Formats: sequence, structure tokens, C-alpha cells
Amino acid sequence: MLKLLKKLNKKEITFTVICLIFIIIQVWLDLKLPDYMTEITKLVQTEGSEVTDILKQGMFMLACAGGSLISAFIVGYFASYIATSFSKKLRSNLFGTVQEFSMEEMNKFSVSSLITRTTNDVTQVEMLIAMGLQLIVKAPITAVWAVMKILDKSFTWSAITGGAVLILILTIGILMKLVLPNFKKVQKIIDKVNNVTRENLTGIRVVRAFNGEEYQENKFEEQNNDLTNLQTFNQRMMSVMSPIMYLIMNGLTLAIYFAGAYMINEAGLADKIDIFSNMVVFSSYAMQVIMSFLMLAMIFMIWPRASVSANRILEVLESKISIKDGKMKIDQTNAKGEIEFKNVCFKYPDGQDYVLKDISFKANKGETIAIIGSTRLSENPLL
Repeated sequence: MLKLLKKLNKKEITFTVICLIFIIIQVWLDLKLPDYMTEITKLVQTEGSEVTDILKQGMFMLACAGGSLISAFIVGYFASYIATSFSKKLRSNLFGTVQEFSMEEMNKFSVSSLITRTTNDVTQVEMLIAMGLQLIVKAPITAVWAVMKILDKSFTWSAITGGAVLILILTIGILMKLVLPNFKKVQKIIDKVNNVTRENLTGIRVVRAFNGEEYQENKFEEQNNDLTNLQTFNQRMMSVMSPIMYLIMNGLTLAIYFAGAYMINEAGLADKIDIFSNMVVFSSYAMQVIMSFLMLAMIFMIWPRASVSANRILEVLESKISIKDGKMKIDQTNAKGEIEFKNVCFKYPDGQDYVLKDISFKANKGETIAIIGSTRLSENPLL
């Protein structure tokens, strides 16, 4: 995958740097919101606080939320541009490479596989770039930043958050263990579905002539069912993430407030306000940590299939062309319709011995030449 991403041009790299800058700004603004919430909580519970002070903190929160929204729009726009521009270039390169293929390369990949590599595989890479620029960078920055802010709040709350993260990681690991091998099989099955579909379309007259519609339908149904069953299993496993995610998030919030209630009950009157405000802020930061790991989980789910697609694309782009076009030289002679071969050899791709070896001949306009081995047998004018 990284080898394929090296094909990004300077403009796309520049836009990537811009995305990184605005992602950092977005994370900073998101993590400033709990700080203002802390001030509002203290002002509400402090006697003599004025409404203007609370509104002032609220305006800061609105400004942070608005700035985060604008940053998200900018990141989404540039990420979409980079993904679509790169995928356009990939499809163009694939098409140009396939145009130079001889029958040896065509038989190596098959037409149906080349169709899949030019369409579906490129789409998988495009999705990874579009989502990856927004999640791969944002998730670790958010997680590290949020953890640094909550470590000094309370050991009990930190331990609860660590336990929730551990449960989440174990769940993601189990799901990835079950699903990832199937993701690698999906592209090959799509190749087979395309092959059967193309087979039926190109040979539709033969199929109808021999009354083979039922045979072709059964053949397609078999491949279609394999793909459907595999994707159904994958989607069912992935759907487990949603209830587990909400269970962990809500359970974490409940555990933090439950532990905070005991801490507030045992604290002195002067410390109750600080513990309560810290509890509200800590729960907000804990949610940021959980969401960061969930974003990383989404990337880990997309990465394997996109990585397989990237390798399939590179196989085509890095294929050695067995028959290369020569450089054309403009000849100013008066010869017309003449073909000349000098010391030409030929053998089939899987053959060990040459069928033709050291063949040299010249065919003039209006002549046909039959050759066996290296001997010219006949030279007859065309009628």
C-alpha cells in the first residue's frame, strides 16, 4: 500500500499537508470544549457568579465548535480531492499498461480480473485514502492528547477508562481475527463473478443456440451465492461493533459517575465542586479516547481489503511486457508495402524450445511467404 502511495504527485502531497494542519486544529478545538465546560460548571455552582460570565464561556464553546466544523469541512474537501485525483491517475495508468499487454500477460491476469483491478480495486484504495486522511491522523492525536489531559485527574477514573479501552481492543481484535481472512477472499470472488458475467454476455448467442440458459444461471448463482454468503458474514460481524461500542461508552460514563458519586460523598464541602467539575470533564475526555480507538478500528477494518487491492494494482503496473513496441524510424526511401525480418525467433510462453529460430526474410508488396524452420518454401504473388 505504501509503495502505491509513493505515486502521489506534488499537488496531492501539498493538499495532504494542509489536511494534517487542519486536523490538528480540529483536535485542539474539540479538546478545548471540556475546559470551557469545567468553567461553566464551576460558575454555576459558585455563589455570586454572573450570567454574563457563563454566557462568555458558552460563546467560547460555540466558537470552538464552529471552528471545528469549518476545519472538518476543509479536511473533507481536500481528502476527497486527493482520493479522487489519485484514483483517476491509477485508472489511467492501469488502462495504459493493459494496452501494452500481449496475450501472455492477458492470459496471466484474465480479462475479468483486469476489469476488477481497474474498477473495484481502485475504489477500495480511494476509500482508504479519503477516510484515512481524516481518521488515521486524527485518531492517534486525539487519543494521546486526551489521555494526557486526564491522567492527573484521578487514578480511579483513569483505571476505569483503561479497562474500557482494553475491552474495546480485545473486541476489535477478535472481530478482526474472524473477518480479515474473508476480506482477502472477496476480491478474488468478485473476479469470478465478473468472469461468469462476461462469459455469458460474450457468448450469449451460443448459450441461446444450445439452450444453455439454465446452465449459465446455475453457474452464476454459485459464484453469486459464495460472494453473498461471505459478505453477509463480514457485515454481521461488523454490525456487532455498534452495540458493543454503545455499551462500552455508556457503561464507561456510568462507571465514572458512579465512582465520582462516592468520591463526592466522602469529600469535604470545599472539594465537592472541584470533584464534580473534574468528573464532567473527565467523562468528556474519556469519550474522546474511546471514539479515537473506534476510528482506528474502522481504519483497521478497511485497510486489509484496500491493501490487497493495492497489491493487485501493483501487480499490473509492475508487470514486465513480453512484447515491447519498437521505436519508429522515419525512412525516406521509396520502398512501399515491404516487411523485413532479421534473425527473428519465436516460442510460446510455456514452451522450452523455439518454434521459429533465426528467421530472416523480406516480403515485398503483393507476395505471400510460407516458412518452416528457417527455410523459405514458396513465394507466390497475390491474385
